Amino acid sequence: MRRAAAKALRTTIQCTVRGLRVNRRGSVLPSRTAAYARYLSSSSTPPARSNGTSSPSKPDRVLGEPLQSSMYFRRASFALVSALVGYGAWYSYNGDSTDAVSRAYSTSASSSANAAAPTRSVLVIGADELQTGTFVGEGPISKTTDNDGRRVLEMLTPEQATEKLRKSEQSYFVNRGQGVLRYDMVQLPSNDPIEDDHAEKIVEMPSSRTADGSGSSDWMFWGVFDGHSGWTTSAKLRQTLISFVARELNDTYKAASGLTPSQEAVESAIKTGFLRLDDEIVHQSVQKVLQSNNKIVGAEMLAPALSGSCALLSFYDSRSKLLRVACTGDSRAVLGRRSSSGKWTATALSVDQTGSNPDEAARLRKLHPGEEHVVRNGRVLGGLEPTRAFGDASYKWTRDIADKLRQQFFGRTVSPLLKTPPYVTAEPVVTTTKIEPEKGDFVVMATDGLWEMLTTEEVVGLVGKWIESQASSTTNSQFDSVWSRVFGSQSAKLPVEPSQGAKGGDADGQKTPIRLRQWGVSPDEMDRFVVKDKNVATHLIRNALGGKNQEQVSALLTLPSPYSRRYRDDLTVQVIFFGYSEKTGEVLVNNEATAEANKGALKAKLPAIMVVLDNHEYTTEEEKRLKEDRNRIKYWKKWGPYVSERQWATVREDYSADGDAWSHFTHDDARSRAFRWGEDGIAGVCDTHGFQNIAFAFWNEKDPFLKERLFGLSNPQGNHGESLKEAHFHLDNTPHSYMKYLYKYPQNAFPYEDLLKENARRGKEDKEYQLLDTGIFEEDRYWDIFIETAKEDDDPEELLFRVTAWNRGPDPAPLHIIPLVWFRNTWAWGREAVDKKPSIQVAGENLVKTKHHSLGERNFLLSPSPGVGPSGEDVEPKLMFTENDTNYELLYGGENPQPYVKDAFHRYIVDGEKGAVNPAQIGTKCAAQFAFNEDGGVKPGECAVVRFRISRKQDTYLDEEEFDDIIERKREEADEFYYHISPLPMADDLRNIQRQAFAGMMWCKQHYLFIWDEWANGDPSQPPPPPDRKGIRNSQWKHLHCDDILSMPDSWEYPFFAAWDTSFHCITLAMIDPDFAKKQLDLFTREWYCHPNGQLPAYEWNFGDVNPPVHAWATFRVFKIERKMYGRQDLDFLERVFQKLLMNFTWWVNRKDVDGKNVFEGGFLGLDNIGLFNRSEPLPTGGTLEQADSTGWMAFYCLNMLNIALELAKHRRIYEDIASKFFEHFILISDAMTFRMGQKDEKSLWNDEDGFYYDAISWGGPWIQQLPVRSLVGLIPLYATLTLEPELINKLPNFKKRVDWFIENRCDVAERTMHSIAKRGKGNRILLSLVSKDRLVRILERMLNEDEFFSPHGIRSMSKHHKDHPFSMEVNGQTFKVGYVPGDSDSGLFGGNSNWRGPIWLCVNFLLVESLQRFYLFFGQQLQVECPVGSGDMMHLGHVSEEIQHRLQHLMARGDDGRRSINAGNDTLDFDPNWRDYLWFYEFFDGDSGRGLGATHQCGWTGLIARMIHDTGVNCRLPQTPRTPSVGMSHYFDDIFHRHAGGMHTPKTPGSPNAPRLRRSSTSRSIAARSDFDGHANGYDEDEEEADDDVMTRRGSVMNLHTPARMREKAEADAHLHTYISQQLERVKLEQGTDQEYADGEEFEAKP
Repeated sequence: MRRAAAKALRTTIQCTVRGLRVNRRGSVLPSRTAAYARYLSSSSTPPARSNGTSSPSKPDRVLGEPLQSSMYFRRASFALVSALVGYGAWYSYNGDSTDAVSRAYSTSASSSANAAAPTRSVLVIGADELQTGTFVGEGPISKTTDNDGRRVLEMLTPEQATEKLRKSEQSYFVNRGQGVLRYDMVQLPSNDPIEDDHAEKIVEMPSSRTADGSGSSDWMFWGVFDGHSGWTTSAKLRQTLISFVARELNDTYKAASGLTPSQEAVESAIKTGFLRLDDEIVHQSVQKVLQSNNKIVGAEMLAPALSGSCALLSFYDSRSKLLRVACTGDSRAVLGRRSSSGKWTATALSVDQTGSNPDEAARLRKLHPGEEHVVRNGRVLGGLEPTRAFGDASYKWTRDIADKLRQQFFGRTVSPLLKTPPYVTAEPVVTTTKIEPEKGDFVVMATDGLWEMLTTEEVVGLVGKWIESQASSTTNSQFDSVWSRVFGSQSAKLPVEPSQGAKGGDADGQKTPIRLRQWGVSPDEMDRFVVKDKNVATHLIRNALGGKNQEQVSALLTLPSPYSRRYRDDLTVQVIFFGYSEKTGEVLVNNEATAEANKGALKAKLPAIMVVLDNHEYTTEEEKRLKEDRNRIKYWKKWGPYVSERQWATVREDYSADGDAWSHFTHDDARSRAFRWGEDGIAGVCDTHGFQNIAFAFWNEKDPFLKERLFGLSNPQGNHGESLKEAHFHLDNTPHSYMKYLYKYPQNAFPYEDLLKENARRGKEDKEYQLLDTGIFEEDRYWDIFIETAKEDDDPEELLFRVTAWNRGPDPAPLHIIPLVWFRNTWAWGREAVDKKPSIQVAGENLVKTKHHSLGERNFLLSPSPGVGPSGEDVEPKLMFTENDTNYELLYGGENPQPYVKDAFHRYIVDGEKGAVNPAQIGTKCAAQFAFNEDGGVKPGECAVVRFRISRKQDTYLDEEEFDDIIERKREEADEFYYHISPLPMADDLRNIQRQAFAGMMWCKQHYLFIWDEWANGDPSQPPPPPDRKGIRNSQWKHLHCDDILSMPDSWEYPFFAAWDTSFHCITLAMIDPDFAKKQLDLFTREWYCHPNGQLPAYEWNFGDVNPPVHAWATFRVFKIERKMYGRQDLDFLERVFQKLLMNFTWWVNRKDVDGKNVFEGGFLGLDNIGLFNRSEPLPTGGTLEQADSTGWMAFYCLNMLNIALELAKHRRIYEDIASKFFEHFILISDAMTFRMGQKDEKSLWNDEDGFYYDAISWGGPWIQQLPVRSLVGLIPLYATLTLEPELINKLPNFKKRVDWFIENRCDVAERTMHSIAKRGKGNRILLSLVSKDRLVRILERMLNEDEFFSPHGIRSMSKHHKDHPFSMEVNGQTFKVGYVPGDSDSGLFGGNSNWRGPIWLCVNFLLVESLQRFYLFFGQQLQVECPVGSGDMMHLGHVSEEIQHRLQHLMARGDDGRRSINAGNDTLDFDPNWRDYLWFYEFFDGDSGRGLGATHQCGWTGLIARMIHDTGVNCRLPQTPRTPSVGMSHYFDDIFHRHAGGMHTPKTPGSPNAPRLRRSSTSRSIAARSDFDGHANGYDEDEEEADDDVMTRRGSVMNLHTPARMREKAEADAHLHTYISQQLERVKLEQGTDQEYADGEEFEAKP
């Protein structure tokens, strides 16, 4: 594309420099006359030369008159070029970074001319002509230009020219069976940098979205983008245009309700996508810039608007076989189709939209009457050639906008011709063509540079000739057989039909090949073409440049920018071949037609195959990494945050006689005693087997020991059980390319003793004494230590770590940052050969080498840190080494086998014991001490920075600039990844909560090692365990062998798995990493976890304890979430787990229903102290406790197994019988819950007077006594709910037959429980439920009563009724009592660290929400209840479920008073800018106030808040805000819409406000080592759109907050967010009084 004659605005933008040119100048010689250039030397022997000059020989013949063009080729005389040799000077040409051809020759004063001397070709570039010539000899070219300004270059050889031509070629086989065989692409730059760009995407459409539902189809997109006045606009189109168009198309197809939309509708959608993107580029960006009032921001954001680009986009729908070509500008597409004669016909699929096109000129004159210069000299306003283009804002902005920009930013006056903009539009002209894949159609798409050289017929003919050449070849390409079958054999000439009529030429808007005239080539010279390339796009460009005329090809490729721009434009060519190939679903790199240098990168970055679900595409970089990990291409999850935060006092490390794990291995012991089964640390990272660990230690020069691990109280020490006493936050984590962790470290001595004594003094009725209560953070005397970990783009083994510690206090303060690298001790137990012991030793300056027999060798490479004192000297790391072995001498008074033990670094740094570390600098544990203590330490408000990497590379220094770039890029990719998970607009605070919930889930993944045999029997080299130890716990679990990465309930308090917790974890995990979620559920059913009798292990304190049976529910939910969000249906996973759960279900029936009454016991079932008695022990009353919750859980289990069986039966009919079994079993359980033996007047678990379910004590026969405690026990029966779709039942005849038989033959039971069979619900559905409609309403009257269960923050675990009406029972002189306790437990049951007598628990609330949504699927809006009771507000059950979710979100969401309920009124947590945006994810919450209680990092099930925000965050009101009727909530959505209409940015990584810059060391070897880095070490700005004058500099580019990548992300967000917002608005406005589908049954039930 030729540039516009003038730029309307001259900006301050700093453009990227792509490849610097450095030319050395030779001595200046006398110039030769221009006459020499007009002759062609015919002599093969050059004339003699003397004194460095040459005499011209008389030419044998003279060229004819020059062509009437200012630029053309001529043959220069030898005398001219030889005169440029000599005087000891030499010429060296260095090309750009992509095609550097550098030649330097030895000096020669003279050269004899003979035939044996080397001959070389040169190129002479004049002001108006291009000349070639040759000279003989080895003398160098003396200078780049002569006095006439001509530049002289040595020409590329034919081999070098071919290499340059093929530099960027790409080719792909499309084995998707959707009508496309292959496509080739190549680019050739002329501008520097190239202004062209391209994009290709395949969008897989699920069968549910296709017109006939018969199977998935592909939408395939190809685009070429021809930039002008810069590359930024075309780059933006590459990233965003296809996505914009795909979303509009998706809406159009979706609106067609399964039918194929009309041609007009599809073309309109494409045009809308184009226009919306251009509006974002041109108009929305300028509004942001005017608001920012910052020149740097303005220059970056307006770059795509100020430059411009034409766009040519093809959209192929494989189902309809229709190809739509949308053209904005003068790039061109042409269809090649074989005619009956066997030749190819050329059909133009686009028309050049330029001022030379009469139709376009007429359109503009009509739009701008009276403006005689609207089209002048074929250009818009005499300047811009294309009449349609993206960007080119100077032709689109109003004069008012242009004047504002000029006044605030740029100094150029607006053109006087600008009167009635816009003059240029991005609206494309769209054509529709039916493709015939079976005939071998092909399409060529190219920027206008190609069409300046070749006609459409020549292009089609050249492709046809190339096809014939390929069809006759004898290569072994996998493509050959298909190719020959589709395209056939060859002919002699260009096999193309001559054009018919007036097609082509300027008359119809198509350009003629002007370059042929310029080069002096006759267009009738048909013998000028050649076939030499395997890539057809390369083949076209070769022939465009000269074909058989190799000299011309070499000359045009030799020309550097900007000279090349006079003779050719940037070239981008794509060729798409249609046809049918093997359907493997893959897109493969065609190696023989792809440049060697590109093959590796292309294999890692094949064209994206996206799944469009709910109008959204998942194609982020993190998604691609997850796919590579899933397909075992790269092991991205090998290294992760798998180091526990507490290994001490775990059951695995307990070798005591009495099983007192808390006392046997204490926090103090951990400093000196080697762990047997794992490791712990702060922000620790390790491999999947925990062999090599990386973590951090800190010291403030006041603590009595190094801070190597987090501190907390053991269970006996805490007044409410074990409790972490630290302040740390999990801020970010993807799985696992980027991780971020915040540790708040006091500057004064850590209050260890104060925490121990005060908590010991307090009782069960008192609150816990926390670290914040000690006053240690007063005056902000603490460090905010941010720890980031990232992996390189293409290598999951390359780990980068950056620690940034900010002094928040008022005074300078010292800090020691100590990265630790060590191996888990596997050598001291007598189970591993001595020669397998790993090692760590120094290998150079700031370089350590680690070696492990399994992991291999790695380097621990550190960079000096920028100093903090007046000296300005860098802080160098001090390396220390020791062994990860127990200090027997200190702990037990024994003798150490060797002198260097685990606590050496503490003794060296804190105690000053210099002999504690190994002077030989070798061991199994290494520390690198960075002491920031010069001149009192780090100044207030400043930071200390540490950078290092764990690498397999052999680098000896760390490039800090590149290092920081990688971390910043990974952070941005994490933003994009999580934004794609939840793209709906919501409050920033909710998005922040969700992001940290996801992060916590990832940080709670830990390596768990436990082998029962080794644990129980001890190790060969250690003393045997006490003999009584085996019988204390877990003696029946001898099969356990765990060595896996597991999701832990809490990173510190519960560093061991819990089976039912894991099920809830997997719901949230499935949103971001379904493969990991499935692996967790699968593991617990495997033979090395699951007991041979079918029981699933509970947790390590007692594997045999009984947890609620939620595994089947989680399995089916994960299966459905993956299918809905990612378009993958893993039936193998579903079937495999289901088969194992059949054993577990049998175990439940046999062990927990001992009398076979279908009424179950079960024990405590995870609800610790909820009952009157300890439900895990025999009743003091005698008899058996029949539990409403246990029976409810089993009915719930039954229905989930039924659901899975129905899903599997859709694929394997054998599962219909199993589905029938679970259907009947559920009916019997349902009947037993109410009627027990079916006798009249008998008592059951249902109390009709109270309208509630209760536990009951049974002494056999009719003797039963209910325990009238209104607790969660009576709500759990609501979980057992399932809706059956009639379409599904009709597709499963055997199941339907069995259901009908049961109704007919067990009518006694059916009449009592199957009310929904006779009366169908919404959508003719069938309801299976433990509760009837009447009972449901009665239970909800209590559950939604704010004086009972309904808290402002969710559903309480016990009714508030018992606050004033506790229930008690006296048994054998002992009083047992249950009352409402909203906060911490007031008893010691189950350790006393959890409470189910009033607090709110998210896990059980989540199941209640889902149950209500299932009920809504059946009852619809016909069933409405008062919510809350007494309010007068009537809601259907869908709204009730939403209200509960909103109240749960109000636990954490900031209210209009700026407070979060979980913070219990703490001003620091609520208002301090360095605390208020960080959250702890508590285990449970006060039933009245919402105060956070229990464990602080229980992301396991409290992480479910992320799912609730995903589902309902879009319309969640502020806490304390009265609920507004649905129709009145539209103002909320309007507010969101307007706040995001200007461009929705991707979510912020959690962090605090902007802080001073993050510096680099002065010794860094990178080019920009001393430049400052605008690193948001504390996270993002409060408002990302505010200006920031600082920029981050890196090689060849300038980046700041508004990089093109960031702007592309915002554009991605805008496009689909507006659609989502409008859909939500409609839902909210219309759902009152309509019967619309509120709940999404697709995620709960089996569907037909």
